[in-house]
Amino acid sequence: LLGVSLGALSSPSLLPSAFDPVMRVVSIAVSALVAGAAYLAGSADAYVPSTAASSSPLFTRRTASASAATPTRLNASASSSSSSSSDAPPLCRHRPRKICLMVEPTPFTHVSGYANRFNEMLRYLSKAGDHVDVITTDNKTPADELPKEKFGYDIHHTQGFTFPLYNHITLTIDLPEMKGASIMEKLKPDLIHVTSPGFILFPALFYARVMRIPLVMSYHTHLPSYGKNYLGFIPGIEEFAWWLIRWAHSRADLTLVTSPQMRDQLVENGVPRVDVWRKGIDTVRFHPKFRSDEWRNKMTDGNPDDFLMVNVGRLGGEKRIKDIRAMMEKMPENTRLCIVGK
Repeated sequence: LLGVSLGALSSPSLLPSAFDPVMRVVSIAVSALVAGAAYLAGSADAYVPSTAASSSPLFTRRTASASAATPTRLNASASSSSSSSSDAPPLCRHRPRKICLMVEPTPFTHVSGYANRFNEMLRYLSKAGDHVDVITTDNKTPADELPKEKFGYDIHHTQGFTFPLYNHITLTIDLPEMKGASIMEKLKPDLIHVTSPGFILFPALFYARVMRIPLVMSYHTHLPSYGKNYLGFIPGIEEFAWWLIRWAHSRADLTLVTSPQMRDQLVENGVPRVDVWRKGIDTVRFHPKFRSDEWRNKMTDGNPDDFLMVNVGRLGGEKRIKDIRAMMEKMPENTRLCIVGK
């Protein structure tokens, strides 16, 4: 009943004339209610991953006698990550798993390093024999052009809304369709992997708690920095951002971050069970065979023999591109800088 009622409220068919502004208000209210339902289904400390040997992850109720000094499998992984080997583990170390990937913004039509990371992950999950169903959202691409599969994995698009602070991306709370619920029921995944921060983590929290499925969150956008750069006029915005991060990620069985520095920041600010999702390079796309003398000449302004530095990415304030100037002043005079992005 809750899902049907909230779905009716957020349905764009009921809001034809002013969908975006109304949807913003509705989405915040719905997110709060879904988060409340997720919290009622189990508090942050209600369940911990079982340490018992098993062919799939299990949940057990924490008892009063459980020792805080005894690490779970995930805690042990996080605590040992700093000393782990740099060698990539073999793809077939574990049996194939069933995974529900809930990701926003879409990594399939949205170009970024974030998109590359997820596409490469799916490529190697396919090689490992894992089964993945993907839930994402994309209001910017015509429906007939939306990708239906990637590396043999089905992509399910649910309804979404444009993010008011950055209208190039689409976010979702998986309402009114609740495609996630039907996928969970059919797939019966071993784990849910959801991106953070964003709105899609609220339905992921709900599904994980109600259906008792282990939850992995990957953290990609540093909320306190964005708050400082774009909403710095609001008192206490950074502290509020950290509170949101702790609230969400304390409910995950594992949080993955993209660098050791980010892991240290989250741990220092009270986020438990954090580990590093190591970077990789797409050696198919980034290959020396694509070297182009024409482009090097263009990027060095006609001085191809000069030392060339290239920055490729979105030109946002939080990227701190201006910091490059201090480095340029210390470089030899024949150094060239090319910035690619928008």
